[in-house]
Amino acid sequence: MFIIRSIRTVRTVRTVRTVRRFGLIALTALALTGCGTPSFPGGPGTATITWHSVKSSDDATATPPQPFAGTIAGVPVRGTSLGPSTPNSGSLRIPARLTLATWKGTFEGQPFSLDLSTETASLRNIKTLTIDADGTFDAQKVRFIVGPDPDNSNTVKFHGTVGRHKVTGSVRPSAAHGTNGKATATFTVTD
Repeated sequence: MFIIRSIRTVRTVRTVRTVRRFGLIALTALALTGCGTPSFPGGPGTATITWHSVKSSDDATATPPQPFAGTIAGVPVRGTSLGPSTPNSGSLRIPARLTLATWKGTFEGQPFSLDLSTETASLRNIKTLTIDADGTFDAQKVRFIVGPDPDNSNTVKFHGTVGRHKVTGSVRPSAAHGTNGKATATFTVTD
């Protein structure tokens, strides 16, 4: 039983790492591109996000907040990603929806907070896994869905809304060098 639980934990950790790499650029940065301030243009754009993985200072199972920073069409974005809390080891019940991470930060001087989650049943097939991002940017509601591109296995696509704005786009594979990573995405913002 312990071995099976350990294998499941390893699979979940790998899934969370994948979510952080691809989802970070797709959701944190691009969800905010439609923020609606007069200074931010609609239409096509590019975003680049970098991050540095921070290891826990002790043997605790909780991962410390992971910092990220970058630009969206030249506008700075920064924040932290906090992984899910470790489930109670005595609990045998798996929730129907699994929270993968919470991202908080600022874009254009305004705060944002996004919760990333997925249906637990969808973890069975990582090739079709989709991730939902729900939260706020300043006072606006944010809702996104991120998943694999059916036409290109090396690309992740996303679509969603920030307030009244619609955002669609794709993320190229991320590049990791040790504990540092970088991802680039293209997007389009429409009203």
